[in-house]
Amino acid sequence: MTRRTLLIGLLGGLIAGRVSAAPAPAAYELAVDPRFELLGVVRQLAGRGGAIAGAAEYRDKAESRFSPFRGHPAVKSFEALSSEGSREAALATVLIYYSPPPELALLDKTAYFHYLRGRGEREEMDRFLEELRAFSRAADFMGFFAENRDLYRKIEGKTRQAFAGLDPVAALESYLGMPLSSRVHYIQPLLYETNHNFIVPYPLPETAAGAESFDVYTLGVKNGDYYFWNELLFVFIDPSFHYFDALNVPVKEEFYGPEVARCRRVAPDCAKSYVIDAIRYRLLKKNRPSAARSFDLGNPYVRALAGRLEEYERRRDLYPTLWDFYPRLLSVFPERAFPSAPPAKLAAAVLPPIRKAADFFDPKRNPDAAVRRGR
Repeated sequence: MTRRTLLIGLLGGLIAGRVSAAPAPAAYELAVDPRFELLGVVRQLAGRGGAIAGAAEYRDKAESRFSPFRGHPAVKSFEALSSEGSREAALATVLIYYSPPPELALLDKTAYFHYLRGRGEREEMDRFLEELRAFSRAADFMGFFAENRDLYRKIEGKTRQAFAGLDPVAALESYLGMPLSSRVHYIQPLLYETNHNFIVPYPLPETAAGAESFDVYTLGVKNGDYYFWNELLFVFIDPSFHYFDALNVPVKEEFYGPEVARCRRVAPDCAKSYVIDAIRYRLLKKNRPSAARSFDLGNPYVRALAGRLEEYERRRDLYPTLWDFYPRLLSVFPERAFPSAPPAKLAAAVLPPIRKAADFFDPKRNPDAAVRRGR
């Protein structure tokens, strides 16, 4: 992807969960989504409603319009399903696999529902979706959605202002030196306040073997750099860490050190988070200098990684992709943990070389196969 066009508008059929088709060329989308507005209405009736800034009148309008349906089975089921954090996360995750209401038709019969692996959970969710379809039809939700198109466009416009001319996907791909093989959906719910983010399929070998593209969903676009890049970065970060560790790190504590090991016991993605923060800081330095000035660089690992990335930026002739630079970048961890130890010899590449995110999932590129040693 060398050029990316911003598509703004109501989702309807645009991003209605097309999770398995090949990605539209160079496109990302930002919109209010009827699926999540429907879920927000049900949440409102269940007594857990809220509204983003500027949408209080809309919330009151929804409350007045749909209050006769407060006793609907969909509302009761939502109350039960949302009683636990993981089950409420499943509500948002599942909807991206379905078409807009009232049909809410499953778009991919082979879809893997990450949050529905417990006994009876899929059946429970299927019952809720059937109730949600019935609610949508009985309450004429799509009529309500159509009536509020002007407000949705206004909210989309305000959200778009946070981008202020920045194409966050193109900026990230340029920095990484490779296309991310991703279709990116920035969704702005008005009533369903959330910060859930999802990638379909999730970019790890056990869930994305052979994948050629990814759908990246960011729900709740806010004024903040976190929402520009954080979830999309995992399309690169998760598989690249898997490869790097397979090639170089038989014992994580012996490479990343005891301090990071302690952190990983609390937050397994600790090392990845440090790298992501360092990348986001460097992206802000280039694209949002004023935001970079307030970025928290207090963590010594983030600070050291950000400093090492300056070398990458200066030597793109030598390191065409961030993956090529990984031996230098991730050597920050053993250098800090074991300062007197000799430099580690780290593998940099597999054959054929990795030049796009989808290459990490090509069965021909096995991180355990013979590799050439890196710089």
